[in-house]
Amino acid sequence: MIRTIDEVITELDDIVKASVEQQSPLGYFAALYKRVTVSVRDGIRHGEFEDNERMEKLDIIFASRYLDAYRSFHSGQNASQSWLAAFSSSSKRLITLQHLLLGMNAHISLDLGIAAAETEPQKPLSLKTDFHSINRVLESLINDTQARLTRIFRPLGIADRLLGPIDENLSIFSIAYARDKAWTQTLELCLSSDAHREDMISRRDLAVAAFSRCIANPRKLSVRLILLAIRILERGDVSTRIKILDTQSLVSS
Repeated sequence: MIRTIDEVITELDDIVKASVEQQSPLGYFAALYKRVTVSVRDGIRHGEFEDNERMEKLDIIFASRYLDAYRSFHSGQNASQSWLAAFSSSSKRLITLQHLLLGMNAHISLDLGIAAAETEPQKPLSLKTDFHSINRVLESLINDTQARLTRIFRPLGIADRLLGPIDENLSIFSIAYARDKAWTQTLELCLSSDAHREDMISRRDLAVAAFSRCIANPRKLSVRLILLAIRILERGDVSTRIKILDTQSLVSS
């Protein structure tokens, strides 16, 4: 049982290291998630949240859902449909960004609302300020993550310069939208009966899994061709890309 955010980071680091050794694309999301968690931990240490002790509790509950799903998948046990759709795509030839989106979709769109409801089931509104404070953490990592993805796919840097702040703003909007939906889910779960709550989670799980399948297998031929071109031009093998996403300093990578 995980008791501290440092233990979360250690477990995420173990997944990253194992993925590097096994050339597993599952390490892409784990590497990104580790950097996000390190940023949240540092924020807690600097007293940046309204209730830092509660924020650590939320982080642990939230991360445990991913870690439990990861272990279940690798041991052949049942995982949520959302994570099953995300993890099963590791055997497909997807680009790095698709793998990141699959992890983010399952974790934010399904797990976050559940974790928040479990953290503060009686007084969910007291969590609202800190819940939305995480948006600032995610926003602060957007440019850094783009820089890492540019090292993997060089033409991304050209597109980034041409678009200016537009793509960053779209990323911030998308993250904020997903988290707003998760916050709505939190309130709904806290107000629901036990039986209704399980039904809500089940229906949400199926919807998130369906969207994951769209991420992994876009319907439009033009999109699939673009993704194929990106995959051909991506730099290095899986291990190299995981290390680019994982390193704490781009200067040293």
